[in-house]
Amino acid sequence: MSQELVTYIVLGSYERLKGLKFPNLSKNEEFISANLSDKKSHEETIDNIIFNAKGNLVVLLPPSSLPNIKSKKILQKISMIDQSSWGWFKFNDKKNNFLQNLKKISSSMRSIPDIEQGIYFSKRLYFSVGGIGKFGSSPFNEISKRFYSRIDPQKPLPPLIIRTKNLDIFEK
Repeated sequence: MSQELVTYIVLGSYERLKGLKFPNLSKNEEFISANLSDKKSHEETIDNIIFNAKGNLVVLLPPSSLPNIKSKKILQKISMIDQSSWGWFKFNDKKNNFLQNLKKISSSMRSIPDIEQGIYFSKRLYFSVGGIGKFGSSPFNEISKRFYSRIDPQKPLPPLIIRTKNLDIFEK
C-alpha cells in the first residue's frame, strides 16, 4: 500500500464500464473498474477490490465522473496525512432540476451521500468498520453510518465532473 497513492474505483457493471476510458494517470493515481455482476455479491466484489487496491485513500465514483483538479489535490493531501478520514463530493450546482434538488435536500438532511456524489475514505477506516455493508438501492447508506460511528466526515469536496447524464451503475 502506497501512502501517496489515491485509488479511484469506478462502480458499474462490466457492460456499463467496458467502453469507459480512464484519464491520463499521474504516478499518484490508480483507476480500477469495479465490474459488478449479478453472479457475485457486490459487497464481496467491492471488498476484494479495496483489499487489493494499492492506495491509502479510496474513492468510489459513479460511471463517467471524475474529481476536478482541485479535488484531486485535496485527496492527495488527505492520503499523505495517513489518518482515518472520509467524505464525499458536493452536488453539481449547474444541474438544477426537481429530482436533483430533492437529492440535495435528502443528502444534506441525512448527511449521507448519494451515489452520484461519490465517496472517499481511508482504507484503514474502511476495514475497521467491517467493509461496505449492504450495497442496496442507496449504496452509501450503510457505509456512511458505519463511518459516522467512528469519525465525522470531512467538508464535502467540489462537485465531480460528470461526463454523461446517465449515472445508472447497472445499465447495460
